[in-house]
Amino acid sequence: MANSTQDKEKLDLILRDTLAIERTRLANQRTFLAFFRTGLALVVTALAIFEFKHDDIWYIRVAYGLAIFGGIVIIAGIINYFMIRHRIINNYYNNHVNYEKKDE
Repeated sequence: MANSTQDKEKLDLILRDTLAIERTRLANQRTFLAFFRTGLALVVTALAIFEFKHDDIWYIRVAYGLAIFGGIVIIAGIINYFMIRHRIINNYYNNHVNYEKKDE
């Protein structure tokens, strides 16, 4: 009977860990989408300025600045996404291996 209780505790721990990893993975995706949405909004704003205020040099400079900054935000979001994804995978693998070694 005690073995059944231990198996249930192990199953609960594994399920809880799996759900926590899934929540973390989804949070990482939401963060990436926020970066992408912000960068895209900056680039679209720059394009609108180019379209409607193409004769004023000050507006052109602002538009170039917004376009460059938007591109940087998108690139930073991509880099952040893959760095966090890598850390999630490494932490899951290391914790899973350590958990299995404790059982032996």
